[in-house]
Amino acid sequence: MSYLKTVPPEEATGNLKASYDTLRAMFDRIPKVYIAQSLRADLLEPVVLYNKRLMTETHGLSRSTKELIAAYVSKLNACEY
Repeated sequence: MSYLKTVPPEEATGNLKASYDTLRAMFDRIPKVYIAQSLRADLLEPVVLYNKRLMTETHGLSRSTKELIAAYVSKLNACEY
């Protein structure tokens, strides 16, 4: 059960649907942290674009290396997500 009102992927339209499609292409799913932001598609869109550019484009480090760094930092921060 969700305590936040959200727009599920199957009900998304417009910019929100485009953001969900981008996330699905990046992760093969839509992480719940992004669905939690679905009521503000105008704010979610730049976050998704930033993450896409940061994680999927090659800028000296491979995507797998970037993901390992992100996982390590999450562990250091005791992130439960």
